[in-house]
Amino acid sequence: MTEQEGNRQASGLFDVGRFGACGDGRRLDTTAIQAAIDACSGSGGGTVRLAPGTYLTGTLFLKSNVTLQLEPAATLLGSTNLQDYSSKVARCGFTKEYHLDKCLIYAGNVENVGIIGRGTVDGQGASFKGAVEGSAGGERPMLIRCFDSRKIFLDGVTLQNAAAWCAHFRECSDVRVTGVTIDNRKNWNSDGIDLMSTRNVRISDCSITCLDDAICFQNLSHEKPVENVVITNCLMSTRWAAIRSGGAHRAGIRNVTVSNCVVRNAYGCGIKLQVSGNGSLEDMTFSNLVMSAVSCPISLRFGNAHYHQDQRDESFPWGGMRNLMFNNIHATIVDEATLRREVQFPGLYPGEERQCMSICGIPGHPVEGITLSNLHFVYSGGGTREDAANLNPPELEDQYPEYFMWGVLPAYGLYARHVKALAMDDVRFELRNSDARPALVCDDVDDLEITGLRADLDPAVASLIRTRNTRRLFLERCRRLRDESAATNLTSEF
Repeated sequence: MTEQEGNRQASGLFDVGRFGACGDGRRLDTTAIQAAIDACSGSGGGTVRLAPGTYLTGTLFLKSNVTLQLEPAATLLGSTNLQDYSSKVARCGFTKEYHLDKCLIYAGNVENVGIIGRGTVDGQGASFKGAVEGSAGGERPMLIRCFDSRKIFLDGVTLQNAAAWCAHFRECSDVRVTGVTIDNRKNWNSDGIDLMSTRNVRISDCSITCLDDAICFQNLSHEKPVENVVITNCLMSTRWAAIRSGGAHRAGIRNVTVSNCVVRNAYGCGIKLQVSGNGSLEDMTFSNLVMSAVSCPISLRFGNAHYHQDQRDESFPWGGMRNLMFNNIHATIVDEATLRREVQFPGLYPGEERQCMSICGIPGHPVEGITLSNLHFVYSGGGTREDAANLNPPELEDQYPEYFMWGVLPAYGLYARHVKALAMDDVRFELRNSDARPALVCDDVDDLEITGLRADLDPAVASLIRTRNTRRLFLERCRRLRDESAATNLTSEF
């Protein structure tokens, strides 16, 4: 070791080349990189540097006070051999999905760790063509997993080609993800960022392109919530949801803000919030968003479905979905022909086409306190008379929640069922083509206030708004678009 290299290590900078890493993309560098991490940690912490090159590796274990720095043109390349991935990592968190347990980079029970730089972490995910949900075998490593750790930061790096999720934070706190580029389109379950029972999170200035949910928060704990999450200034594109939540455990999901984001080509809903049974989802705000070419703008669902057909734990009270605000959002909904062309494999599920915004609870457990203001949604149209007649979709409260679970809904703009305290102010629904459905259908809604609704309506459709079993209804300044003289038609059934 030269004097200069010794000085660099003394100052807390550890170059993996000094520990034997080849960086040629052919020989396995796991042992050398791990030795550099261990030495850095043993000296009190610092930076482990990967110079330009391609470093083939299996599972690496980050340790407290260690930052992994990837220089431009440095690539950390995941091995395609499952034997190079350790089983000594915390599980993914799902009860029966063992095929998602392994990962390339693992940080467990540590603090003050990070991955920074302008380099790339590549999982070579196309090499793992194993299990899909519900099947056995075929392990598919995630790219990064952090478990029960705090003060974690990802800054500037590119994460790509995971065999499953890219960045998974489980039961962590104080997480910051800034300026990260994610390109994850090589395999199933190819999420961007997953927050599981994790708190105090800032995600900003990221670009996320993937085949599954771009940013997903889930609660799988009765003790540790997902809470205090800020997402801002991000670009997202995905086959499934740009922002998605789920969970059935009582710790809940709360205190989340999403702002100043652009969503493009999201063919499984722009914002999809789901919670069931004992779980709760509350106090969330979505503002200043633009969504283009989405299959559905927003879907909210409280049900009673649990993973793998588990039953609700009746020793705990019911949860709920409440206090959600959506403000300053423009969305353009993709036409059915484009949707079918773009989603070729495995193809569309029945009912994904011609979808509207939906807000749905279950009998006795309504979604509560929803505010929609300054929304401008442009729908493709194409709804049929048969779609409009679908006024009694099955409850399906015990089925896995999805925005298309009832098939095509009877409204083209918004369908609300089992909702309490729904306020709409300055909402505009437009149609690019004819549609045989009314703009708004409300069924079992208590305390409905609509102010300043402007919506297109096909001349053959009798009512702009259709309500059933709706109580405490207040309407003001509601009208059809492109027909200044026409009064708003309201059809009510009790």
